[in-house]
Amino acid sequence: MTWSKIFKRANSYAQASAQAAFDEHADPRIQLEQAMSSMQAHHRDLEAAASQVIAQEKTAKMRLADLSTQEARYTKSALAAKQQGQLDAARTFATKIAGLREQLQSLSGQIPELEQAAADAREAVQESADQLQQKFNERSTILAQADQARMQKEVAASLQQVSDLTRSGDVPSFDEIKQKVAGQFAIAQASTELSSESPEVQEMHAHHAELTSEADAILAELDSGTAGPAALSPGSPQPASAVEGQAAR
Repeated sequence: MTWSKIFKRANSYAQASAQAAFDEHADPRIQLEQAMSSMQAHHRDLEAAASQVIAQEKTAKMRLADLSTQEARYTKSALAAKQQGQLDAARTFATKIAGLREQLQSLSGQIPELEQAAADAREAVQESADQLQQKFNERSTILAQADQARMQKEVAASLQQVSDLTRSGDVPSFDEIKQKVAGQFAIAQASTELSSESPEVQEMHAHHAELTSEADAILAELDSGTAGPAALSPGSPQPASAVEGQAAR
């Protein structure tokens, strides 16, 4: 697995952890701040890890440069000793050169891998920084949405409180009023029924019967065509509508 995949996987794990922490609390504003703090802490950890990888690359290259410098110096000394006929000294320098070349070969083989790891680390840090900046840019929008959601929740709670008060015992419900009126009406009917035998009630019933009989007779005349509005007695007052019709003519 390359360093790039390691850093990206670590970044995914951190984002999942931040999301889990976000869901554990009730207040979205607090959740958002905790999520942002978690992402910032992850970014700092990622920078620290990337710094170590990049430092290893730089250290290896500095070591390679030092070994190359030593090899050049020992080579120069070996040549000078050989020219002066100091073969033992020349051999000593040649042995050191051989050891340096072995280290140079091993280190040179590691440099490409270290360079790739450093490049992956830089890329991972840059991606994390871009994502963090994006989250900061979205922060104000999320906070505004959280405030709107909180206001809607408060309005809903207020409406629910009004509904609860309306349904409370202090204010009778529609069905309770209906039952109350029905009960009062039944009491009135019973009271009327009990008092129907009084002389006043008898006289009222007789007068109502007389009016009903007279009305039936008028309706019969109207149906047979023997009487109409014009057959009223001359001394009888005419309806207002008839007077207005005559005035119009």
